[in-house]
Amino acid sequence: MPIHFTADKKTLVSLIQPTMTAVSSRNTLPALEGLLFTLKGSELSVCGYDLEKGVRTVTQVNGLSDGAVILNAQKVFAIVRNFPDCDITFSSDDKNLVSITGGMSEYSIHGLGSDTFPSLPMLGGDTRFTMTQALLKEIIQSTNFAVAQTDARPILTGQLFRVSGSALTVVALDNYRLALRSEKNAVSNNTEAFSLVVPGRTLAEFSRLLADSDEPVTVEFTNKYIIFKLDGVTLFSRLLEGDFLDYERAIPKENRVFVRLKTREFIECVERASLLVDEKLKTPLRCRFTDGNLNISCSTQYGHVNDNIRADKQGDDIEIGFNHRYLLDALHAVRGEEIVASLSTPLFSMILSPADEEEDSKTLYLVVPVRLKD
Repeated sequence: MPIHFTADKKTLVSLIQPTMTAVSSRNTLPALEGLLFTLKGSELSVCGYDLEKGVRTVTQVNGLSDGAVILNAQKVFAIVRNFPDCDITFSSDDKNLVSITGGMSEYSIHGLGSDTFPSLPMLGGDTRFTMTQALLKEIIQSTNFAVAQTDARPILTGQLFRVSGSALTVVALDNYRLALRSEKNAVSNNTEAFSLVVPGRTLAEFSRLLADSDEPVTVEFTNKYIIFKLDGVTLFSRLLEGDFLDYERAIPKENRVFVRLKTREFIECVERASLLVDEKLKTPLRCRFTDGNLNISCSTQYGHVNDNIRADKQGDDIEIGFNHRYLLDALHAVRGEEIVASLSTPLFSMILSPADEEEDSKTLYLVVPVRLKD
């Protein structure tokens, strides 16, 4: 049926913008490059879906005629965003030609029949819990960098969510690093224990929709989908199938060297030393931890760098090599002004953790070393 409604520009922008994250840009099906507009009474919903993930938004408008149509996402968003602040009217005909008018401007764009849009999964699950938007956003952003970027092992392109009562642990890892964030009192309205693996790309995009506030987000899931619900926005995604790696076995348990450093000083030292890294050869940084000092050096075809910062060390001196990018990713994710580096030998991974962390929280970053040449 032809669709006909009016809404102000601000409402339409807030309705369309979140759904853009779920629009496919590499699909040959025109419907997947579009947004499905559906009007029932005064309720207008907009949905983007790329067969793996989707976003559906809902709001109240001045509904004039119930109907549905698919419009190219990039075009309709650009049109709405560039209108002046005014009321905008959408009106389609039987051939899905949509007139968009507002102020002194008028567009006519070709749409597609709503029946060509892929069927959506049930946007509700039997199991659910809630948590604050700010905490979920922080957890995702502090771990997402460690998700595998290739499909060599598909399960590692996701992040493991382990929930037990009110406790939540999120883990991401690839072959070179691991990120773990655990909160004892993160989850509300849950008494069960379960785990699931959510695609990392979906989580990265969803985190941008979350606010830095204590407003709740409801998380529901089925055996195949996870559904995030917040005010007026529903995001859903397929879960990854398979068993996640036993990440606990990868974490060293018998470290003997513990070094406390200023987080910002450590980052800046690594950044300075990285200026001479040969990206093609992936030259490692040579890190030497001694009493009262961390020395970072690097020798490449471009020259040599030698840098030092203060360090409070317990245990033996140790020299170990790291890929500068993996080291920086972990350092940038650490919360807190000071950091503790835990090590054992030059061949075992280094653990980075905040020096002063709250009792109910646990943050851990593991970086695999690079074997150094003498």
